Amino acid sequence: MKTKLVVYNEHTLGYISPELPNYVSVLHASVLRGASSGLWPSPILISSKDTVRLAKKEDFDTYRVVFDGFANDREYEFNNN
Repeated sequence: MKTKLVVYNEHTLGYISPELPNYVSVLHASVLRGASSGLWPSPILISSKDTVRLAKKEDFDTYRVVFDGFANDREYEFNNN
């Protein structure tokens, strides 16, 4: 199974590892986009109220995280469109 690169509630870029499928580990949270803090406790338990979608390369630009290390589609699942 692959690690999923995701956007959590449209304010946090993170990943979901196969070992913890109900948790998002934080790469970067944006207070400007609605995160309550730039320093989220990680990992975050996903609740039924949360939205989680596969991240696109553009999301990494938005959250100012370098995508190069994640561009391996054998190891990571992300939105390639």
